[in-house]
Amino acid sequence: METVHRSEVAQLTEVIRKPPTQVSIVGVSGPGGVGKSFFIDDALAAVDPTALGYLRLRVDGSNRAAVGDLFALLDQLMPRSLEAPARPDADYFPQVRRVAAAHRALVDAVAEELGSARDDVKKAAVALLRAGHRLNETVPKTRSYLDVRATGLSETGVAATLDAAWDLLETLAPLRQSTRLPGPLRDLFGVTFHNRVRGDLYGVTADAMITDLTAALRGYRKEDWHRITHDPIGRGTNDLLLIVDDFEALAPTLEEFLVGALIPRLAQASFKTVLLIAGRDDLEAMSPSWAQHCQRYLAGQVRLAPFDRATALAMLESAEVAPERREAIFEATQGFPYLLHLVLDEAGREGADSALFLKKFHDRTTRWMNPTEQGWFVRVCYLDVVNEDTLARLFPAELVTQVQDWFEREPSIRDPAADAFRVRPLIRDKVLRYQALRSPQKHRDLMARAAED
Repeated sequence: METVHRSEVAQLTEVIRKPPTQVSIVGVSGPGGVGKSFFIDDALAAVDPTALGYLRLRVDGSNRAAVGDLFALLDQLMPRSLEAPARPDADYFPQVRRVAAAHRALVDAVAEELGSARDDVKKAAVALLRAGHRLNETVPKTRSYLDVRATGLSETGVAATLDAAWDLLETLAPLRQSTRLPGPLRDLFGVTFHNRVRGDLYGVTADAMITDLTAALRGYRKEDWHRITHDPIGRGTNDLLLIVDDFEALAPTLEEFLVGALIPRLAQASFKTVLLIAGRDDLEAMSPSWAQHCQRYLAGQVRLAPFDRATALAMLESAEVAPERREAIFEATQGFPYLLHLVLDEAGREGADSALFLKKFHDRTTRWMNPTEQGWFVRVCYLDVVNEDTLARLFPAELVTQVQDWFEREPSIRDPAADAFRVRPLIRDKVLRYQALRSPQKHRDLMARAAED
């Protein structure tokens, strides 16, 4: 299925074919549901990065349990087995694994020392460590560095909890620098390495990535002779294509690492890097640090929007959808590519609206939500209009404003054409049918509560 305009694909593929700088960054922006992942996949299929000599690495926010854990994300980005032409039995990132192991040991030591701390403070302290933030001295005390709901912390009083966690971490022995040994002995016994993990986690991690990537793409540098563990990939694989999808979910954990540590080192590497970052907003709108520190590397910003009526109807025609159904499908999907894709997928199956398809639709729509948000989403689908008065029928009073704020920030499920806050009609219809099959009695109860005046 045609999912994007050719001019937009050409804009991206031109950068991949001929990177203008040592690090070339392309942002792909648009509201949730507009098809950013489809766009990237379509562009990569058109250009074949492997044939152009790229090692392709990718990370996204699909695993909500991992978005607040720096090394869980890096483990997704740098898996233990790479696609051909890499050797499937070779781990090309041993130095990053070494840093990750030291970091895990540090987190475990801190968690043990936190034994008597208040539960919420302990949870916040460990979450800060897993995200890598306490281990970088310049990072300010700010809740924006954590996905609060993903950690299980209560939104109520979270600022005070995080302040208490920061202060507690400052007192813990496992996080103090070790200086008892003379400098040469500290180097010999690895104390300097562990001190860097404590005090400059982003720097030591980025250095390890450059060591591993250089070895994989160009062969080991002379200064890394003592770390040789594998041969380069070879077969024309010389450069790096790095893809970061769903950036708004990953930014609290990855943004400062990318901007402050990794990108500057990639700019000095012996290989070229194309970095694709997909998110709802333009990079420079998300954070001023992109314009301040990475302006020279920004090679383009692709902005995606829903298909207009003519494009969507032409797509439905090419998919052989009956003429009398096309207009209704366009109105239901409002031109959003992933919704059109799901409708066409459904139309091509026998037994449309089967339980399996409805589950797939639900899972695809909620894939970027954490478990709390998924529960909110299902309940919101029972309401004709979403506002604080109607939400009070289905949510406790203390959650109403929070759920309303969340819904207003979720363009992938909110109907942009409505004169009030509503769930997109197509999404609401599918989700309610899925709930009726999955939990009939609960479905009836929520329908009744939602209809109350």
